[in-house]
Amino acid sequence: MAEAAAAMTWPLPAALCAVANFAFYSAIYLSTFFLAALSVQRYLGVAFPLLFQGCRRRRCRVVAASTALWLVACGHCSIVFVAQYHGGGE
Repeated sequence: MAEAAAAMTWPLPAALCAVANFAFYSAIYLSTFFLAALSVQRYLGVAFPLLFQGCRRRRCRVVAASTALWLVACGHCSIVFVAQYHGGGE
């Protein structure tokens, strides 16, 4: 909002620009990954209802999948922004 209010120039410190972009792109990746995971869960529930019914109640798998998705999304975004600040792109 600050950038839009300042005629598309970044009025805040440069470090906050990277943080804002990291949060924005991480949210995009995470929402996409979680929608894909939900689609896989729904597919397995419809295609294999009896087999998948027992696996549905296990929280450990859900926590592991969520953690993996967070690590992949945040890891990808952090690699991109670290490369940018070390001369990888302007």
